[in-house]
Amino acid sequence: MRETEKALAKLAAALQMAQAQQAQVRDRLDTSRTNLRSLEQKLADWRTRLGGRLVDDAFFAQGHEVSNLSAPWVPDSIHRKREALFIAAIAVHKVFIDCAAQKLLQNLNVLMDIFSKGAPKDPAKLALLPELWSTLFLVVPVLSTTFASVERMIGELPPEAIGWLLIDEAGQALPQAAVGAIMRARRSIIVGDPLQIPPVVTLPQRLSVEICNYFNVYVDKWAAPEASAQTLADAASAYQASFPSPQGDRRVGIPLLVHRRCDQPMFGISNAIAYDDKMVLATAAGESPIGRVLGVSSWLSVDGDAETKWCPKKGELAKSLLRRLADAGITQPDIFLISPFRIVAQEMRRILKQDKGLMNALEVDAHSWANDRVGTIHTVQGREAEAVVLVLGAPRADQGGARNWASGTPNVFNVAVSRAKRRLYVIGSHGAWSGVAHARALAGDLPVTRDGISISDSSDAATSFAPPYG
Repeated sequence: MRETEKALAKLAAALQMAQAQQAQVRDRLDTSRTNLRSLEQKLADWRTRLGGRLVDDAFFAQGHEVSNLSAPWVPDSIHRKREALFIAAIAVHKVFIDCAAQKLLQNLNVLMDIFSKGAPKDPAKLALLPELWSTLFLVVPVLSTTFASVERMIGELPPEAIGWLLIDEAGQALPQAAVGAIMRARRSIIVGDPLQIPPVVTLPQRLSVEICNYFNVYVDKWAAPEASAQTLADAASAYQASFPSPQGDRRVGIPLLVHRRCDQPMFGISNAIAYDDKMVLATAAGESPIGRVLGVSSWLSVDGDAETKWCPKKGELAKSLLRRLADAGITQPDIFLISPFRIVAQEMRRILKQDKGLMNALEVDAHSWANDRVGTIHTVQGREAEAVVLVLGAPRADQGGARNWASGTPNVFNVAVSRAKRRLYVIGSHGAWSGVAHARALAGDLPVTRDGISISDSSDAATSFAPPYG
């Protein structure tokens, strides 16, 4: 009996303790629910203030395109305040320059002397270089130069003397060309596209391989043209994305997926060729005076034998497009005539320079316009125009190697297509090119005409071009 009473008392004590713990848990639960309601209310308030820019499951549920076109976390009111702050900071900057104009001018004069005469030999004067450069940046916040000039320009500056280094077209930059400038900057922003034209290497490949082997450097990772300032920056980035490619997944640093240059179909072709359809189109609609004359983007199929990659028929057809623009009253047209092959570009320049009447009708200087507007695809990297005429060349059956070189990787056609903002006209043998590697994307997205007659499935979208030859 006593043991039963002890057990009962023990159980009663345990029950009392459990009830106390239960009360505590209920109190914590009530507190948590109150906090949750408060947080939910704050979240709802922020969602209203941010206008759909709060990053949560609902944000990403909007889809790839909508989420990439949004500016997460930042409401319009903050954008306006940031702009106002920048304007106010520039005003303060100007007042400081006005108040210290004489001393700033003295520093700038000394720096200009250094530019013209070279760095001073006196170590004490040399130590003042960072301050002189700071004076220049105070007056001119952003300076532009090439890597070829960096050594002469800032070679005497110590490491981390410059606040920010911005490298554009880094996919074309040799890694070794960028090192000196990066060393002299505290922070670097490296922007480029490894799926456009790679760096140009002047050293023989065998010599580059031997140098890398001597220093135990992995060639494909560290040596151009496989490596560039962009690929090395991608590899070092803490945040990365992955794009599939025929050579396997390609990892890149923070990708800028919003495209604001090209209309369709150029955007869609480039997106399919190089970016696994991950890019998002945000190009504002615009008029195309050239398009009103030449029609929609098209593939103008021309067959013809040629001893080289150059085919005179294709050149005459390209020239006839310019003649149509001149006849329509369009002068100084914003257009590129480009080719993957150097001989095609050279011959195009030659026949245009010889046609003084056409050049006069377009109101352009034949020599300078042809040199600036006609060239290989490599020469227009980083540039853009309203329209692009892509003259393919290499039509013969035994020139398959040339066609495979031009279209075997996405780089060349990606650059060619994405230079055109409003219209793209491809001139070449559709039969020879349409089944070759990345040229398939061009053939699939462009209506095709031959001798002014549509031969594509979507004949209603094709443009009629009268042939310039008999």
